Amino acid sequence: MLISCTYCEFLVACNVMHQIKGAFLIPYLLILLLMGTPLYFLEASLGQFTGKSFKEVWSYCPLIQGMALCYQILLIPSVCYYVMMVSWTVYYFYQSFHSPLPWSTCGNEWNTQYCFSGQADHTEGLATTNMTNLLNMTVMNMSNMSFPLNSSHPDAVQRQSAEEEFWHNHVLNISSGLADIGSLKANMVLCLAITWFFIYLCVIKGIRTSGKVVYVTATLPYLLLSVLLINNFTLPGSLDGIVFFLKPNFESLLKIQVWLEAAIQVFYSLALGWGGTIITLSSYNSFNNNCLRDAFILSIAGEGSSIFGGFVIFSALGFTANKANVPVNEVVKSGPGLGFVAYPMAVAQMPLPNLWAVLFFLAMITVGLDSMFALVEVIYAYFENSFQLMKKRQIISRAGLTCLAFLLGIPFCTQGGIYMFQLLDWYCAAFAPLFCAMVECISISWVYGAERFSRDIEMMLGKRVPAYIRVFWCFLAPVLLLTLMVTSLLAYVPPKYGKYVYPRWAVQLGWMYATLPLVPIFTVAVTVVYHSPGKTLWQKLRRSVEPTADWHPAVDKGDYIPLPLETSGTIAHRVLSNLGFRNKSVVV
Repeated sequence: MLISCTYCEFLVACNVMHQIKGAFLIPYLLILLLMGTPLYFLEASLGQFTGKSFKEVWSYCPLIQGMALCYQILLIPSVCYYVMMVSWTVYYFYQSFHSPLPWSTCGNEWNTQYCFSGQADHTEGLATTNMTNLLNMTVMNMSNMSFPLNSSHPDAVQRQSAEEEFWHNHVLNISSGLADIGSLKANMVLCLAITWFFIYLCVIKGIRTSGKVVYVTATLPYLLLSVLLINNFTLPGSLDGIVFFLKPNFESLLKIQVWLEAAIQVFYSLALGWGGTIITLSSYNSFNNNCLRDAFILSIAGEGSSIFGGFVIFSALGFTANKANVPVNEVVKSGPGLGFVAYPMAVAQMPLPNLWAVLFFLAMITVGLDSMFALVEVIYAYFENSFQLMKKRQIISRAGLTCLAFLLGIPFCTQGGIYMFQLLDWYCAAFAPLFCAMVECISISWVYGAERFSRDIEMMLGKRVPAYIRVFWCFLAPVLLLTLMVTSLLAYVPPKYGKYVYPRWAVQLGWMYATLPLVPIFTVAVTVVYHSPGKTLWQKLRRSVEPTADWHPAVDKGDYIPLPLETSGTIAHRVLSNLGFRNKSVVV
């Protein structure tokens, strides 16, 4: 079963949708169908045909064997800090059993004098008023001149909701910046340990255990979110949030940044070019499994999860906006904490708030664990394929790797951990996933040959690859991916968290992290060319891109020989041959 990074996708997609304000769904769906699904099919068929993980699958083109190490370098830190999102959710789940909900009130030890609560007739802080008055209040200066709450006037007092203060001052206990790491938060270390313990239990015996657990973790969230959505629709103003979510902003569609955000989100959520996740998980499929059908179903289902989650979040935001008498886009700030501020704020205003809080965060925990199973399984499989002793002692070796991953995640449990989280999140998808996907497309389409690969797929599925998918692999994908890389570099802005601007040294570390996964691709390529047989550089290069004896189907095909690569004739003839205009009577 193929699993995308659904949990990260859910929270990040809601944040992007909130920022772009109604202009996200159209480019999101177009890019999914035109780019996401064909690339998903490419990676899925690559893993299924060979039955090998991303460590060993590159034998069709030895020149790019460095992709394996590249993916591992990309995956390990990503998983270590993504687990923190699940850990925060575990903490919110625990706090959901307290009444009243701790994030719904002021007057707690973590609250400031500027805190306001959405609870009606609740009195704390400097002022006593309800949510509507607070969000629209004006603060009087000493000259009796009034100005709005969000004014830039130097004497303005910035109020903060109880939910935001709970998130920043209690859950994060945030420090002044990256240079001020602060102390460890014991409660978050405990939540991180609990999260990794459950992940270990579910991957303890590899795909055999995680494949069974996923039947629960992949279905339970939809049931819980459906219950939440039905409840949200009974609340006043929920439809306003849905309209905000669905109504397109056609002016924004003319901005390249909107399309860039949508494309990156598709890559992010489907795990395309992202650590070989799809390749490794597809290797567990039966050889004749219809991976073309799966590519369409799973990519649409994965993105549908984001959209379905968007209905839940934005219907709640609409209710909160209606109660506060403000526009939906002004209810809460965007950022990594959107899912930990927006929905808790809405839950606090609902009847039986503890019940809905427990259901929501339980759904998020199951979605989060579901996503982590897939990513962790891929990482562990790489080490076990590299060291046979680890494969023989799987339970012990996986326990050791889990403990190591837990230790690597501890820095994110400090007061300055959110700054490290934001920095890594800012640069993890900046360049490497797009570059890796482009390398995959070019190496399959033009080095190994789209026609050769199509014959291999035909051996599995009994039918040819659709023409539009070949056209995409050969032409559209490389052009679009290159365009996205160039555009993302041109549109680059330094990272920030709220009003905090990262120092220059942090930005430099971020770029090092963004480009580090690419280093093995080039270093291994040079090594492969150097050791390839041949007298001249051209001869060595030609031999370095020829499939090795390890390239063969997963089933017993002792007489398998890859279709010869078309090298004769004109360029046009070779292009047409690569796109499938061939003699159908030829048999592999």
